[in-house]
Amino acid sequence: MIPAPQPAAPSAADATTYPVGLVFDVTFDQFAVRLTVLSATRLRFDIADGPYAKSEEVDLVATLLRPGVFLVSWIEHSGATVVHVEDFAAGQLHSHATLPDGRFLRMQGPITLVPVATAA
Repeated sequence: MIPAPQPAAPSAADATTYPVGLVFDVTFDQFAVRLTVLSATRLRFDIADGPYAKSEEVDLVATLLRPGVFLVSWIEHSGATVVHVEDFAAGQLHSHATLPDGRFLRMQGPITLVPVATAA
């Protein structure tokens, strides 16, 4: 049995502004990714392994849906588009992405916060 996801730290779970400085991992069925919130409008993602492996910094738009829940979207250099519902309150991320070749991915996975001291 898979354990239920745990909510993120109280500051992210209750956030009303996009949590700058937060580093978190998400494991989907297809791959795992580390996301680093660089600013309210910039994010770095790192996918270490698999067919989607790459690292990139992207400009994003984050919209507060309710405390601890954000709708986040960006366009990658490749032309891929990504839309997330990042639910720090429930510890879940829902991702929809359109790849440059037209494939559409719908994924979800648990959010695991990374202590900043170990995120480098």
